Amino acid sequence: MKTTKAPEMTVLSRVVRTSLEDLMKNIEDFPKEIVQEAVNAGLHPSGPQYWIYKWETCVTLEEFELKICLPVATFGNEFSSDKFKLEKLEEYQHVKKTHLGSWENLKDSYEALTEEMKAENIVPGQSCRELYINCDFDKPENNITEIQFQVN
Repeated sequence: MKTTKAPEMTVLSRVVRTSLEDLMKNIEDFPKEIVQEAVNAGLHPSGPQYWIYKWETCVTLEEFELKICLPVATFGNEFSSDKFKLEKLEEYQHVKKTHLGSWENLKDSYEALTEEMKAENIVPGQSCRELYINCDFDKPENNITEIQFQVN
């Protein structure tokens, strides 16, 4: 299993505290709004949305921090918003797995990735990312999601 380092990047972001159970009701319309906010501000979306999950413990059923991010090119534009923040994400050392298909089966890809990590004695960090390469709400079998687990 190969570790990869994602470079730092400029993103628009919004952080919420939630649990897996309450995830959808706590994010409201952020995924749509963040794209509109970028376009309205003259920023150029430059990649897929990143959802960054960060747990204080490794118990996934507990409340956690979710940061929804959209990579953007600023072209020197000023940015101000009550809802979103313009920031730099730091480099991110990780292992990854691509999940093809419905998000209902995303758990299977997470389990496969964590088993590979255990087999190679790779210690996970406190966060993981999901990159939504393709989102097809009409045909979820066409979804492409990259899972990135932080490594120490």
